[in-house]
Amino acid sequence: MISKAGMTPKTTLKRIRPMQAVRTKVIDIQNWTDFEGQIRGLQNRRDVLKAENKRRFKELLFRGLGNSDWGLETTLERSFPLDRSDMTLSLLAYYRKILTVRPAVATLTEQRWFDIPDYPKFAKLLKSSKSRWLDRILGDHVGVYRFMIYLRHHHFPSPLLDWTASPYVAALFAFDSMPANATHVCVYAFLQDTITTFDSKGHMFVVGPYIEAHRRHFLQQSRYSMCVAANGNDYSFLPHETTMGGAHYKNGELFKIRIPASERTSALAHLDLMNINAYSVLGSEESLIRSIARRECLFKSWEV
Repeated sequence: MISKAGMTPKTTLKRIRPMQAVRTKVIDIQNWTDFEGQIRGLQNRRDVLKAENKRRFKELLFRGLGNSDWGLETTLERSFPLDRSDMTLSLLAYYRKILTVRPAVATLTEQRWFDIPDYPKFAKLLKSSKSRWLDRILGDHVGVYRFMIYLRHHHFPSPLLDWTASPYVAALFAFDSMPANATHVCVYAFLQDTITTFDSKGHMFVVGPYIEAHRRHFLQQSRYSMCVAANGNDYSFLPHETTMGGAHYKNGELFKIRIPASERTSALAHLDLMNINAYSVLGSEESLIRSIARRECLFKSWEV
């Protein structure tokens, strides 16, 4: 779940009469100028739910995809088989992998990552904490979160699905990653309840916003979700769409705003005027040159 002030995620285990299970609601818009109106509509929806249920609802989270046919897949899921030789989605197996690469990362980045339990200690921790939810366990060892988020921002296969609190950053990522054959991009919007119900079949939680991480975490207003199910003394990573759309997850509403790919130039030019571009969210030299090139080669005419 989302931390309000510190680095440790907070989880409420109180069981309540659940809302209707999350189902993806598709919203088709015809042009970029309609996007802001849809975002205001979703914010109004949040206010309506707040009034109807007499409690707060969390901030809307957004995720942009360059093709509306793509799903909510983590990079860990997408990495098999081209960049990962096995299909395992075991937390302990994944933890062993990231511990293996930690010395190389520490040497080359001069970041030591001392606050991460070794493998025997982490395995013992999971075994002795069967009655606790994984976000509580990891919240007590925030160094694990920090390292996983660092690896996620540098393209190591990750079970974390990244979101942003900004619909405009999400739209930038959607149009920036759009393949040439896409007919529509999409921005997912997730409205999450403040009270979470749990089920042994699956558990989704969100991490952020205030956790020590790579600077891109703050530039992108990042949040991260993870879906897991207990599996003996281990946990298994689950697909987000299965968990969020299943009958056992009843904590919010998921929207999918589809935007025609033909609106790409208009959208990117408008976002650039708001100083939302590749450089502002990535901060690298390559992204700086890409942002400058778009201003000269895409947003301006070639006529002298």
